[in-house]
Amino acid sequence: MSAPTPPGKTAAPDDLREGHFIGAQELARQLAEGAAPVLLDIRFRPGLAQPEAEYDAGHLPGAHYVHLPAVLADAGPHRPAVDGALPLPEVDTLQHALRSYGINNDSAVVVYDNRHGLSAARAWWVLKWAGLVNVRVLDGGYGYWQSLGLPTTTQRPDTGAGSIALNAGLSPVSGNLATIATDEAAAFPHSGILLDAREREHFVGTPGDPPAHIPGAITFPSSSNLDENGLLLPSEVLRAQAEAIGLTPGAAVGTYCGAGVLAAHKVLTLATLGIEAALYVGSWSAWSASAAGREPEGQ
Repeated sequence: MSAPTPPGKTAAPDDLREGHFIGAQELARQLAEGAAPVLLDIRFRPGLAQPEAEYDAGHLPGAHYVHLPAVLADAGPHRPAVDGALPLPEVDTLQHALRSYGINNDSAVVVYDNRHGLSAARAWWVLKWAGLVNVRVLDGGYGYWQSLGLPTTTQRPDTGAGSIALNAGLSPVSGNLATIATDEAAAFPHSGILLDAREREHFVGTPGDPPAHIPGAITFPSSSNLDENGLLLPSEVLRAQAEAIGLTPGAAVGTYCGAGVLAAHKVLTLATLGIEAALYVGSWSAWSASAAGREPEGQ
């Protein structure tokens, strides 16, 4: 994986892209040669009632099933609404799960999903935040993998015995990523660019209702960064999209969505362009439950 790029600097687009994504054919080659990374299957999308059953119906050989709300978040009724629907996981809980997948601190990890990478990006973000360095997303996800006729299985891998020791919250040089809280999200548009990664209809609201977004935010759906096959658009297209709304390396950028999943994909996509973005983990689910979210727009 490419070394981290210092703030304000740019690296060759292909180097950045390959440091964050892996193509299906390349991953298939690694599987065939017996040199595969640790594979994590992130079956998560709105309305998917039985993600584990879908995983059991077919997944990449050797891939471990990861339940996003329990492993990549600390969701549940014990958390106040102002924390959002998918607050960050407890480090000990995350570490225990990753060890069960056989992950060590120097492991190469590839994450994928059934949503063209839009959900797997949350795993990429959480693992990078926790200090892992070599983490990539399978470009196109499980659907594209299947479309190429590449190997799948219904067999679950054995539980691993990894030794990873996480260091979430340490300095960026260890691979950790920046977050912003609700009060920071409210002020962010005054000093930087705050992106809403949800689909546009969620941003504009419904007829008769006020706009359903944070005041000052710009709509930039994560799905707009993918082509018709669910693959990440070419770097030159992504850069043109970013520049059209004022995003350049060195700009102060924050992003949010409904619950911190699609926005993680926005952080990932911008990282391939050398643009650092902070994630509002609680996103709209936390904002709408907060005092700031209950104020009329403009107050």
